Amino acid sequence: MNATMKQAALIAACGLALVLGGCFDEEEKVLDIVLTGETSADFDQNETTSSWTEAAVIDVASQIRDVLEENGYTQDDLKSAHLTSVSYGVTAFFYQPHDWSISGSIRVSADGGASQPVLSYASQSVQAALDKKISPSLQTAGVDVVNGALDDFVQGANPVLGFVIQNLGTTPTPSVDDPMVFTWRAWLAIQVVIDQEVKVFDPF
Repeated sequence: MNATMKQAALIAACGLALVLGGCFDEEEKVLDIVLTGETSADFDQNETTSSWTEAAVIDVASQIRDVLEENGYTQDDLKSAHLTSVSYGVTAFFYQPHDWSISGSIRVSADGGASQPVLSYASQSVQAALDKKISPSLQTAGVDVVNGALDDFVQGANPVLGFVIQNLGTTPTPSVDDPMVFTWRAWLAIQVVIDQEVKVFDPF
């Protein structure tokens, strides 16, 4: 058998050994696996004034555990978590003789602490937001609150986020005879990173 034939035979043997688990060594490596999840809070509005507030809470710890469980992981596998987006939209606009334009902000707090704005909306048509998912630019102060709560969860805490709609103006002005009635939703999208041990073949 010449050198070329010997080389071909060795390659073939190693190929077969690879299938059977030989020839190449196995090595364990830790990879970052990225998972995404989304949770939401609903706000029911029945307003007779231009300025109003409405609050809702999200048990962010429970939501992340659900994301992990759905993908076969536990909190022990969690490496990090952070906010990727906050969106809003109207889910129900009950019959009214006209549209409304609203301006204000969505604020967030963690575990009862001070609230910070996470996004603002200006001259937003309620009717135009029906069945929409609007994602404006986020504000740093509110993002820091959410990410701080997520860091706490990674360290073993159970943070609860409080969201507040702080509406500052409505056009036209609602009244008892002409109330503004609608339901809207704020979505919170989170990305989590976990450590995953995998076995890889090392050909060298």
